[in-house]
Amino acid sequence: MKPTDNSFPAGNVTSLAERKAAKLAYFNREKYGSIIRAARLKKGINQPELARILNTSKNYVSNWEVGKARPDLNMIPGLCEALGISLNTFFGQAVFTEELTSEDRRVLSNYHYLSQQNRQVIDQLMATMLDVQARNLRKYVQENFQRVWYDDLKTSAGTGNPLDEGGHGVYIYLRADRNVCRADAVITVSGDSMEPDLHDGDDILVQYADAISPGEVGVFVADGEGFVKEYQPDGLHSHNSKYPVLHFNDDDNVRCIGRVIGIVPIDARPTEMEQAELDDLQHEAAQRH
Repeated sequence: MKPTDNSFPAGNVTSLAERKAAKLAYFNREKYGSIIRAARLKKGINQPELARILNTSKNYVSNWEVGKARPDLNMIPGLCEALGISLNTFFGQAVFTEELTSEDRRVLSNYHYLSQQNRQVIDQLMATMLDVQARNLRKYVQENFQRVWYDDLKTSAGTGNPLDEGGHGVYIYLRADRNVCRADAVITVSGDSMEPDLHDGDDILVQYADAISPGEVGVFVADGEGFVKEYQPDGLHSHNSKYPVLHFNDDDNVRCIGRVIGIVPIDARPTEMEQAELDDLQHEAAQRH
C-alpha cells in the first residue's frame, strides 16, 4: 500500500508538521526495527506471540526487527498497542519536539499545498532516497569500523588496581585506523602516574604480548593488580615523577599483558546512527548462527 496523507495513522500525532515529519521518519526502517525489538523484549513477548496478536507471520516480525521490511502504515496503531508504546515513542519524540528551522517550515509549507497525487510522488521519492541512504550507511560502517574487546575493569596508572582476569567486558566498535586495527583490547586508565602522556580516564589500545622491549609502555599484572607503566630492566616506571619505580624480584608474580599502542581518539566511536546500524548487523549475524 502506498502511504498517503489520509492513510497515515493519526493517533496523538496531530499537527501537519508532526504528520509529515513522522511520515518521513517512518521510512527509516532500520531505526524502527530496533525500536520494535526493544519494545517487544521489554514487554516480555517473543516474535511468534507478537505475530499472533497482529494476525501476521513470525517472518514479518523478524524482517521488521532486522530492517529488511517495515510494517504497513495501517498496522502501526495496533503494533504500538501490542507493544505498549505510543505513536510518539514509536516514531521518536525528537521528530516532534525539536525546533523546526525556517528551511524545515518552508519545505513543510510547500508540501501542504501539493495535491494528493504529488504528495505521493514526494513520499515515494523520499522513501527511495532514505533507502539509498540506509544502504550507503550500512556499507560505510561495514568498511570503516573494527570490533575490539573492551575490558571494563580499569588498569592503574598509579599504585595498582585489583584486576579480575575473568574476561569481564564487552565488544565495542571503533573507527578503523592503523592502531585500532592492530589492537586486541581497549582498557581504561585509572590514575595520574603516566601523565603527561596518559591521563586518568583515557581509553588505551592494547596489543597482546607476553613481553615488551625496554622503553615501551605496557599493561602488567602483579599479584592480582593491574598497572600501565613503562618497562625498563630495573622495574616498571611512571612518567609522573612523584611516583617511584616499581621493583620486582624473581619470586614476584609479574606478567605482561601487552603493549600500549595508542589512545582511542574522541572521534573513533560511532555516532548514534552508526551504532544503531552496527547493532543491527551484529543482531543479524547472531540470528544467522
